[in-house]
Amino acid sequence: MILHYSDETLIEGLRQRNQQHIDYIYHEFTPVVRHFVTQNSGNQSHVKELVHEAIIILYKRCLVQPFKLQCSLKTFFISICKNLWLQRLDSMYRLQFQAEFEVNDPRESYSMDEIEQHEEDYAKLRLMYKNILTLPTDCQRILELYMLRTPYKEIAKLMKIKDEAGVKTRKYVCKNLLRKKIMNDPEYYQYFEYERYGNYKRLD
Repeated sequence: MILHYSDETLIEGLRQRNQQHIDYIYHEFTPVVRHFVTQNSGNQSHVKELVHEAIIILYKRCLVQPFKLQCSLKTFFISICKNLWLQRLDSMYRLQFQAEFEVNDPRESYSMDEIEQHEEDYAKLRLMYKNILTLPTDCQRILELYMLRTPYKEIAKLMKIKDEAGVKTRKYVCKNLLRKKIMNDPEYYQYFEYERYGNYKRLD
């Protein structure tokens, strides 16, 4: 029979490094994180790493007095995991487009309003990632190398492009192609409405 603990008990258990309470958090909270990550370009190893890192973050937060939740501990924990996963995808697939597509989340900010903002930012990032996968293979590769800050000279060698100027030209073409795909994606209009002269307005 699995015991059920209140949020207050779990928080105190984390402060005391109570293994039974920590195991409970792993057992009860991980399934939701697993579903979210595996449905969004992740795998089981990512889940394990995220949960472990989130436990550490939660433990450190519990040591700060006073520690007051504005939501359930489970919701708070899952928001940490989602934020961590967002940051990982962001670091892998960040593109310097319009400001609407740039994600700059503080690592340890988790009020309910911020949780909602993280969800919105994740949706935008997922939209971008989904469309990256529809690009020609060479575009996916060159943008990946570019986002990993690989020098143009090295990209030219890896992609068998004549010179750095050729890399820059190809990167420009690929970025514009991705931008067009994103703007033509029906999901895009869940977050923005396109206005004349290239301006974008957030939908209420």
